[in-house]
Amino acid sequence: MLMKIKTDFYTIPDQYGCNINKSSLNHGINQQSFPFSIIDIPTTANYLSWSLIDYDTIPLIGLPWIHWLSANCPVNKTQVLIASNFSKSSTIPQGRNSIDSIVQKLRHPLWKHSKFYLDLTNHYSGPRPMKGTHNYRLSVYATNSPLKLQVGFGLNELLNQIDPIMVSETSLNLSYERRI
Repeated sequence: MLMKIKTDFYTIPDQYGCNINKSSLNHGINQQSFPFSIIDIPTTANYLSWSLIDYDTIPLIGLPWIHWLSANCPVNKTQVLIASNFSKSSTIPQGRNSIDSIVQKLRHPLWKHSKFYLDLTNHYSGPRPMKGTHNYRLSVYATNSPLKLQVGFGLNELLNQIDPIMVSETSLNLSYERRI
């Protein structure tokens, strides 16, 4: 059997994106991550890592937008539930999202000095397309040993380490539309 991602949705619910009351957002960003399950995990897998990336931003800003990076989620069975708000409640290493990018630094040069900077850049950053619908690629990697990553790692660091220890991978396309 092949490892799979399972959700109750293909369109990310508004409670995990930008179409909610602004008072629930942190500097315009929804940090409540959505739930999903990984099923049929190989018995040789001991850890899961994942990324959530919006490739529809490439024509707009010239690069894909990273919304979430997580590494080394322990596995001891063939199915794992990643609960709602996992990003804020978990202690596993999470990487830098694209809020820590040149785009943000150009738009807000003093952003890095904000007291919210580390919290916003090292956790789930919910979808907030400029307009219309965007597609988001959730990719999950199962490994037999942990990646040597610390909080704030980059996508490049995850990808540079993953191949020798990966036992399975899977992806799922999700969408989200800005209406507010």
